Amino acid sequence: MTLKDIAEKAGVSMMTVSNVINGKHSRVSAATIEKVNTIIKEYNYVPNLSARSLTVKSSHIIGVIVPLDSEESPVSYFDNPYVSSMIGVIERELRNNGYFVMIRSVQTQEDLSVLMRNWNVDGVIFLYPLLGECFEDSVNAIIEETHLPVVLFDARITNPEVINVYSDDKKGCYLSTRYLISRGHKKIAFAAYCEDNPLLTDRFNGYRAAMEESELGCDPDCIFSYSPSYDDGIAAGKAIAGSGHKITAVVTTADICAIGVMEGARLAGLRIPTDLSVIGYDNLSVSTYTTPKLTTISQNVTKKAETAMKLLLEKLRTGHVEQPHVQLDVELIERQSTVSLL
Repeated sequence: MTLKDIAEKAGVSMMTVSNVINGKHSRVSAATIEKVNTIIKEYNYVPNLSARSLTVKSSHIIGVIVPLDSEESPVSYFDNPYVSSMIGVIERELRNNGYFVMIRSVQTQEDLSVLMRNWNVDGVIFLYPLLGECFEDSVNAIIEETHLPVVLFDARITNPEVINVYSDDKKGCYLSTRYLISRGHKKIAFAAYCEDNPLLTDRFNGYRAAMEESELGCDPDCIFSYSPSYDDGIAAGKAIAGSGHKITAVVTTADICAIGVMEGARLAGLRIPTDLSVIGYDNLSVSTYTTPKLTTISQNVTKKAETAMKLLLEKLRTGHVEQPHVQLDVELIERQSTVSLL
């Protein structure tokens, strides 16, 4: 069964069949789409992507880049439910529009350069910015050399050719800190902080702004520098419990970190939230599985990914996006992991 055979059976042109297969449904009637798809399913037709990519410029493959933490921990990012949630939405939106997803982890800028020279992709998505001062230069080089659409999440790159979707991270941790202050907390810790990560720095700045605005000050002894992972969250929870600073609450930079903090604090003998109130960030589904259920900042991960894919598909179709940089709002979701001291 070939493309020509399907066209003959459906009574349409080969171009129409190609449009249906490639998700270009705006050019085809609903009745024709149904007829072509019925024939495709009946004969178990599978498009030959390799042959197609040799005859046309488009491969209909989108590359998704995820950074590696280290050689010793090569899949740590995939352990994060935020990553799986984002990839799930990205894959769904692209699949529904006739595209395939190729996922690759890279550790260095050179790894990225090699991949971009060898991959036959129609666009590139970075789930996280690769750490390092030259990341923006690498992205600009990709665009200049390949002219591919590039999507970034949670980056602050000003190039108007880059699609950049991010949340109001500073506001998120400002809201969580103000919420704890309004409930009578004064000794509020911050975990996890990393000076080299612009996203975490934005969230820390929100925490600091709320503390200073309330004249509580930003105590260095209440800032715990760990990565926003479950294991480091456990370490942070133990450190907070054993700090001797009478900390009653903690603002975290990720739900998975907050869950680790709760576990670490419990292992150190604290009760959540009686002895330590905890607020997460992301509002992933796992935040409702904990005991107690996690109060968190919602950045609407689904909307974030859907917004970026809508812009990417527009760029692929037209070569242009009117507003490539989008900041999404955040909100506090109140559950059971905090207590009022008033």
